[in-house]
Amino acid sequence: MRERFVNEFMTKLEGKISDDDLRTVYQQLTIFVSEYEISPRNTEVVLYEGYLPECYKIFFVTRKIEGMSMKSLELYDMVLRDFFYQVNKKLDEISTNDIRLYLYQTQQIRKICNSTLDGRRTVIHVFMEWAANEGYIGSNPCRNIKPIKFERPQRKPLTGIELEMLRNACKSLKDKAIVEMFYSTGCRVTELERLDITDVDFQKKEVYLFGKGNKHRTSYLNAKAELAIRNYLASRNDNNPALFVSDREPHNRIKKAAIEKRVRKLGETSGIGRRVYPHLIRHTTATDGLDRGMPVEEVQQILGHVNIATTMIYAEVSKANVKNDHRRCIV
Repeated sequence: MRERFVNEFMTKLEGKISDDDLRTVYQQLTIFVSEYEISPRNTEVVLYEGYLPECYKIFFVTRKIEGMSMKSLELYDMVLRDFFYQVNKKLDEISTNDIRLYLYQTQQIRKICNSTLDGRRTVIHVFMEWAANEGYIGSNPCRNIKPIKFERPQRKPLTGIELEMLRNACKSLKDKAIVEMFYSTGCRVTELERLDITDVDFQKKEVYLFGKGNKHRTSYLNAKAELAIRNYLASRNDNNPALFVSDREPHNRIKKAAIEKRVRKLGETSGIGRRVYPHLIRHTTATDGLDRGMPVEEVQQILGHVNIATTMIYAEVSKANVKNDHRRCIV
């Protein structure tokens, strides 16, 4: 198990540090882990513990079947374990005031911001609503607790000139393909990571994305993205089915962290003067679509939002453009 751990760890470092540094890390890591017993993390659904309600495991089984990501499952587990431990009551005895008191004390003691606190409220609400619907409790005690207000940071999309600066910073075919794929499809970084070559239909100019919550959707290639992807694929000499692979042999599927690092470095070398990351390009896709007259329902479909209210966040950013157009046209 130690050898497997070391090998998998070294694979993740390929392309990120020099060969000399790789050898040094390999030697030191091999020595270090020799003193430890290593076993894989158990990613099965959480087990029942004394202070947790009996339906706790069933909730997570249900969410896992419905496609909730492991990252979200872990977040829910962390919040709910803390909540039930602090409240220390049977599920059907928990009142609205118990939840209010928990949220208040959590913020006072841990000094968390309102957005984080509202995230905890949402997790508790989702669990309680599920428990009520399944008949474990009579009603959801969290239903009367309103969302906690907080100021959402305004994420400014890339301007037209900034997007061109980012494109000009792409010196490799892969970087060009990544940026154009992000902008054309509005995909998330995890969706781009999962893409296989067969997910791209050049004839239909479509891309089949495997998205959040294990949901599939179709997005589309514009001319720049199609050309960039074709050029990148023509330059490859490996047999990996992944759409994007590492530069070094054995050319493994490129990972989320590596994609984020590449985009961040492109932003730094572009001269834009602010932080650039994959979600900012996705944000730019949505805002540009809305600004150019695309119906919000179509933008919702491209982005893969379940709730149109999420898409409307991007519409809020476009209000400034509406105001400018009003000044220009309504005279």
